[in-house]
This record gives sequence, C-alpha cells and structure tokens, in this order.
Amino acid sequence: MLEERGITVQDSSDFRECEDRMRAIGKNSITPMISSEHNDLSKDNAGWLILQKDGQDIGGVAARHDRLVTETLSGFWSRSYGRLYKGQGHLRVVSDERRPCDEISGSVIYMGEFFIAERMRGSRHLLSLYTHLLFAYCQLRWHADWLYAFVRADDARLGYATEYGFTRQYPGAHVWGVLPKGRATGEYLVAIQSGELADMATYFNLHPSVLLGVDSLKRVE
Repeated sequence: MLEERGITVQDSSDFRECEDRMRAIGKNSITPMISSEHNDLSKDNAGWLILQKDGQDIGGVAARHDRLVTETLSGFWSRSYGRLYKGQGHLRVVSDERRPCDEISGSVIYMGEFFIAERMRGSRHLLSLYTHLLFAYCQLRWHADWLYAFVRADDARLGYATEYGFTRQYPGAHVWGVLPKGRATGEYLVAIQSGELADMATYFNLHPSVLLGVDSLKRVE
C-alpha cells in the first residue's frame, strides 16, 4: 500500500548524513539519546529508516539496540541523561523500588527522532503502516525482547500510541528533577514485548484488512 502511493523506506547507518537529511526536511533538533554527536553509535546496533515519496525524503526514525541485564531501564536513564544533557537536565529518583517500566529488560530497542515533513502529515493510516514496518524491521534485525519509545501525553490521549502499534503505556515513567530543553513532563513511555509483536504479526497476516482494509482507510482519512 505504501509503494502504491510512491512511498518507499531506506535503511541507513550513516548517522550524520541521516541527521542532516532530517534537518533538511524541517526537523530542528536531534535528541542526545541517539545523536551521533553524543554517542559512539555502532553501525551494528543502531540505524535509521528514512521514508521517501517519489525518491524524496519525507520522514525518518532512528533505532538503537541496548542490552539491559543487571541494570534497570530507570537506572539506565538516570545514569545516561546526566551525561547526555551535561547538567542541563536530570531525572529525579522516584523510589528505590522496582518500577512497572523496569519490566522492559534484556535485549531492548529504543526508537526515537520520529519525524514526518509537515507537508506530508495528515494520514494516521499511513503513519500506522510505517511504524508497523519499523517494528518488523527492528525485530528481524535485532531479535529484541522489547521495543520502546516516548510519546507526548497529548498524543497518547489521542490514541497515537495504539495507532503506532504499541501495546503498553506507562505514564510518568520519567520524573524530571530538572527539565531539559526539548523534553516534556508529560511524556508516556510506550512499548511492545516481542511475544505480543509476534502475536500481532500473526493476526494481521491472517486478517490483513484490519490493518490495510478499505474500511479502516476511510475511517482515519
């Protein structure tokens, strides 16, 4: 369905070039978590998917593979953000107890920098196709236990996390002591576990009209 509309997806591990391509279509900044200026990203463990229409860039998203075995996701953020934001932002420790979001462990994929050029926005259905394709790409490449991202609270309340394909939502996963520029206090952590992703893929393979059907297309467009 994407190809029928002249839309293709290109994968790339040329991090600096991809960041420049995103800036060229209107993305004003790259967050430190996946920026090549702040991380020595391995081409084996990170990459971009660039969305194109008729050969021209119209969007993109980046993904990074990490392994969390002895460290919780909350602990990983707290340690990393202090360095990445250079003291201009840090998380506040909520509790020493294990938090619900810390079930996200093992082989995990962080997805960020999701951006669509302003002139191409408006179709939630095409957005859903793109993110489901991203899930499949990440799972086939890294065989992760979890995929996760962050969405603004307003977008979560409008149902975008479900539209993207995430099955878990954790409001308040981040509690900021000092809020850095470019982040929001109301971000939701959203995630999908590998078993849920496999089940979803099986279901959509058996019932593609649910994801691709004419009725759903008319409803969202």
